[in-house]
Amino acid sequence: MAPIKNKEAIILAIDIGKNSSLQDLDGKTSLEKSLFCASMILKRKLLSESKDDLALILFGSSTTNNSFSSHGSFFQNIEIVCNLGVITWDLLQFINNISSTDVEHSDWLSTLVVATDILKNENKSKVFTDLQIVMFSNCTDDISLDQIDSLITCIQHLNIRLTIIGKDFDDILLNSEIEKFLTETKATAVDFESVIPHLSHYKSKGVSPRAWNIPLDFGNIFSIKVIGYKKIDEVPNTFKWKLCKNHDTPDSITPLVKHTSYYYEENDVQVNINRDNIIDGFRFGDTIIPVSDLDINAFGYKSGPKSLQVLGFTKAKNIQKSFLMDGGSYIFEPNEEDYVAFSAIFKAMIDREKIMIVRKVYMSNCMPNISAMFPQTEDDKNFFVLVNLPYAEDEHLFKLSSLKSFEPNNDQKNAVRKLINAMDLNNDEDTLFMPENTYNPELQFMYNCIAQKAINKDKLLTDNVPMYIQSILQPPEKIMENAKQPISDLKKIFSFGNKISNKNVINDSVPLELGNNKEEIKTKKKCVITTYSPVEDFNKLLEEGIDPKIVCQTMKKLLVDLIESSSSLEELKKTAPILRALRQFYIHNNDVYFYNTWMYHVKDSVLLSGKGEMWSQFMDSGIGLITNYEVKSSDVSLEQSQNFMKHETNDEDIIKDFIIDEDDLTKEFF
Repeated sequence: MAPIKNKEAIILAIDIGKNSSLQDLDGKTSLEKSLFCASMILKRKLLSESKDDLALILFGSSTTNNSFSSHGSFFQNIEIVCNLGVITWDLLQFINNISSTDVEHSDWLSTLVVATDILKNENKSKVFTDLQIVMFSNCTDDISLDQIDSLITCIQHLNIRLTIIGKDFDDILLNSEIEKFLTETKATAVDFESVIPHLSHYKSKGVSPRAWNIPLDFGNIFSIKVIGYKKIDEVPNTFKWKLCKNHDTPDSITPLVKHTSYYYEENDVQVNINRDNIIDGFRFGDTIIPVSDLDINAFGYKSGPKSLQVLGFTKAKNIQKSFLMDGGSYIFEPNEEDYVAFSAIFKAMIDREKIMIVRKVYMSNCMPNISAMFPQTEDDKNFFVLVNLPYAEDEHLFKLSSLKSFEPNNDQKNAVRKLINAMDLNNDEDTLFMPENTYNPELQFMYNCIAQKAINKDKLLTDNVPMYIQSILQPPEKIMENAKQPISDLKKIFSFGNKISNKNVINDSVPLELGNNKEEIKTKKKCVITTYSPVEDFNKLLEEGIDPKIVCQTMKKLLVDLIESSSSLEELKKTAPILRALRQFYIHNNDVYFYNTWMYHVKDSVLLSGKGEMWSQFMDSGIGLITNYEVKSSDVSLEQSQNFMKHETNDEDIIKDFIIDEDDLTKEFF
C-alpha cells in the first residue's frame, strides 16, 4: 500500500505515577512539564491543520487497559486512552485535566512494548510516512529487561523514531543493557529545559513549495532554464474568520453568507440598483471619470507573458539596503539541463561583485516588477536570491542631517564599542533573533487565544499575554546584565538632553503594556473621540476624569490619521483645532517638553505623506512649538520655533543627502 501523503503516526506516552509529582529544582513537577509539552504538541498540530494520527498512553495509571495486560504484572497500570486517530480539541482538554496517581511503579520499557505493538498493527492497514513514539518520563523506576532485545528488533524493523523527554542521555541512570537499547534504537533523550523553548511557539500550516519554472532571458540571444521558489511571503499570515449568527450555542454555530447591495440617493430616498448596471469611476479631484466595461481592457496595463528578463548588471553597493526592506523574496536554482551556464554566470558575478537587475512578470499580464538577483552560496549550493526593488513612485525622498561635523572623542568611541561587545548576539550559540527562530508575537498571541477559546467555549478569554510571548522581542537577561555597566558609562559620557522633572508630567510617549492593567483597558474602551467633534469630545473626556494619558494618546492617533488621509490644504487645516486643543492642554499642565517633542512627529507625518509644500501654511494656524516666551520652562527659543515652521527643499540637495555615504561615521565604532 502506498504511504499516506505526509501523514505521520505519533504515540504520546506520559508517566503519571507517583514519581511524576515530585518537584524539580524550578518548583515544577515532571508531570506539569510533561502535560505542557504534550498539550503544545496537540495545539501545534490542530492549529496547523495537521492530518497526522495520534494515540495517547498513560503509564503509572490507576487503570489498566492494553492488549498485554493478561501477560503478567509488567503490563499493569498502563492505560491506552485512545488509539491512533484524528487529533481533537476534546483530547487536548483531557490532557489538560490529567493528574498524578499514587502508583509507585511506572514501567516505561513495558509501555514502549505496548506503543510499538500499536504502531505495528496500525501500520498494516495504514501505511504512514513516519512512525514516532514520544515518551515523557524521568526514567527513575527499576524495570525488567527481559524483552529488551525483541523490542530493539521491532523498533529497528519498523523504523520507529523514539524520543524520551525528561532527562538527557547522560542523566538517565544507565546500565549496559539500557545504554545498548538507546544506542541501537537511535533514540533521542532530552531534558525538559531543552525541549520546552522549542515547543512554546505555534506553527502555521505548512505549505509545500511551489516551483516556478521560467527561462532567465538575456535579450533575444539566449536563456537559461531556472526554477524559482518563494522564500519570504509578501503578505502576512491571515486567519480564517467567518461571520456567524450571534447567540448560537458553542456546539452549534451558524455561519452566515454575506450579500452586498448597492444603492444611490435621489431626493433623500435610497434607490437600489442591480450589480449589472454598475461601472467603475475614477476620482480625479472633484470630478469622477466613468470607466465602462468596454474601457477596462484599455485601462489595464499589458505586461505580456510571464517572464524573467535580464536588464543588466550593476555593483552590489549601488542597491541601498533601504530598497530591500519590503516585499517577498525568491530563490532560483538552475534546471539540470543548464547547470554549466548557470555556474559560469554565478561565478562571474561573485568574482566581479555584481548583481543582476531583472524584469519579473509572474503571470501573463500581471504587474511587472523590477528586481535584483544576488548570488548566494549556502551548504555548498549556489543559487540566486531575488528581491523586488521599488519604483520611483514608491520612494520617499527627504533630507537627512549630516553627521560629518560631529566627531566623537576616544572615550565616546570606546564606550560604544563596549556596549556593542556586551550586546553582541553572535556570542550566543542559539542565534537569537534570527528570522528562522523569531516568531511573530501577534500571531502567537492570536493562536494562544484561539486555543483557549476552543478548549473553554463558555469562558471569556483572559487578557494576559503569556510570558513566553512577551519575551519574543525582549533582549535576553544575560545580554542586559552584560550591558549594565556599558550603558551606565554611556549615560555619563554622552549628553542625552535635558532632564525633565517627573512632577506633573503626563508621559504619554510610553506605550501601554498590553494586558497588564485591566482598568486601563476598560478606560481605553470608554475613551472615544470622533472626527465629527474631536475638540468637544477631548474636553468632555477630561472633564469626566478619564486618565489624561489615555485621552491624549487617543487624540494624537486621530490627528495623525487625519493628517495622513488629507488630500488638500483645506482638509489639512481642519486638524489645526485639534492641535490647538492639545497645545493648550500641555501649556496648562506645564508639560511643554512632550508637546514639542511630539510636534516633530507631526511634521514627519505631514512631510512623509507628500504634503511638504503645505507645511508652512499649515503652521500659520498658530500651532507651532511652545517657546520659552510663552512658558519659561520651555527650552525652545523663538528662533528655533520659526526654523521649525519653515520647510525649504531643494530636490538636488535631497537626492545628494539621501545617498548613504560609504564613509559612514558609525564605522569608527567597529
